[in-house]
Amino acid sequence: MYDSANPAGSAPRAPQPNEPAPVLYGESVTFTETSTPAPNSSPAYGAPADPSAATFSAPAYSASVDPNAAAFNAPAYGGAPAAEPPINMPWYGIDFLNAIKRFFTKYATFSGRASRGEFWWVMLFLFLVSFVFNLLTRASSFFNVLSAIWGLAILVPQIALAVRRVHDANLPGGWVALPYGIEVVGAMVISFLMVGTVASGLSGSSSGLGGGVVGMLIGALIVLSGAVTAIVLFAKQSDPQGARFDRR
Repeated sequence: MYDSANPAGSAPRAPQPNEPAPVLYGESVTFTETSTPAPNSSPAYGAPADPSAATFSAPAYSASVDPNAAAFNAPAYGGAPAAEPPINMPWYGIDFLNAIKRFFTKYATFSGRASRGEFWWVMLFLFLVSFVFNLLTRASSFFNVLSAIWGLAILVPQIALAVRRVHDANLPGGWVALPYGIEVVGAMVISFLMVGTVASGLSGSSSGLGGGVVGMLIGALIVLSGAVTAIVLFAKQSDPQGARFDRR
């Protein structure tokens, strides 16, 4: 008989411990399937639960928050405006009404600084007042007098505000004269050439009319360049070094 464990026909080898018995040639083999229950398997319906089985416990909905976790504190929508600084300090983020109040409170204050909001809110206010006066003067000449008085009343505080605005950009107050000086030169050119053009027309000479019109256009461009210079100058960003102009 052929021994699959000893094909050479030598003396049979003694079986080793835990070693399956050799299969002889022609002998039928029967395989038996054994199943091992998985650990922590679900018990049969109605059977008691295994106390050693792992149990998944979901955290409670009202579990406490980790105090070490970082929290994002978003600012409330429409929060309170910035607190009012001392009167001798610039107010960044100022609103329209407070800017007008400061404009008259610091009527002739040339020292210190003024934020862009303090300056441009006042410019809007002065533009609106001027627009109203222009409408009223069409109804009565009396408002011409009031408009002239108003213009003289705001001359000093307007220059003082401009000086404080350039201080906030860390520039000396003398820079205020640059845009205003350009506009004055342009206005003088227009006035001079207008007078010359009118005089030529009254004398019956048309030789100077063309040159007068061109000259007035040049004067208008000079005035416009002064306005652009003012916008660029007074819109400059704040510079912390401008604190050197604050009154000590």
